[in-house]
Amino acid sequence: MFRQMVQEFVSQLSELDLLLQYLGVFVISFIPFVESPGAAVVGSLIGIPIILAVIISMIGNWISIMFVILPFNALLTKIRDRNSTKEGFIHNRATKARERYDKYGVPGLALIAPLVASTHIAAFTSLAAGANKRRVIFWHSVSIGIWGILGGVLGGYLNYDIMQ
Repeated sequence: MFRQMVQEFVSQLSELDLLLQYLGVFVISFIPFVESPGAAVVGSLIGIPIILAVIISMIGNWISIMFVILPFNALLTKIRDRNSTKEGFIHNRATKARERYDKYGVPGLALIAPLVASTHIAAFTSLAAGANKRRVIFWHSVSIGIWGILGGVLGGYLNYDIMQ
């Protein structure tokens, strides 16, 4: 069922105007759990040149991650500036985030996230654990690049396999 749904979506997207195809890949890369690898695969399957599909998907995914990092970092800064010692939801989430952060660090969370969760969740987790915003941005940019390229390679392989 899922495969049929994806095939239908790719088929409909491939019938659109070229500019709308690019926009579609860009928007797909915003979706958590799909992100740059999934968008690069879709882009290559609908006929967008692989390098262009990878670049579009990486830019879209990077922008979506910035929509997580920048506002959340500003919120955390405000909370910390108030010297809030209240226990509760934020404290409990921060404790769980800190445990994952201590185990994997920012690079580990950023690079592993697309396999087990979402880079959006990993960015949130890193910031909640107290990681430096610039470090989180750097490692997530690296991760988006690596995973975008891997998605492009997979899309190229699938596209080649379909053509054979």
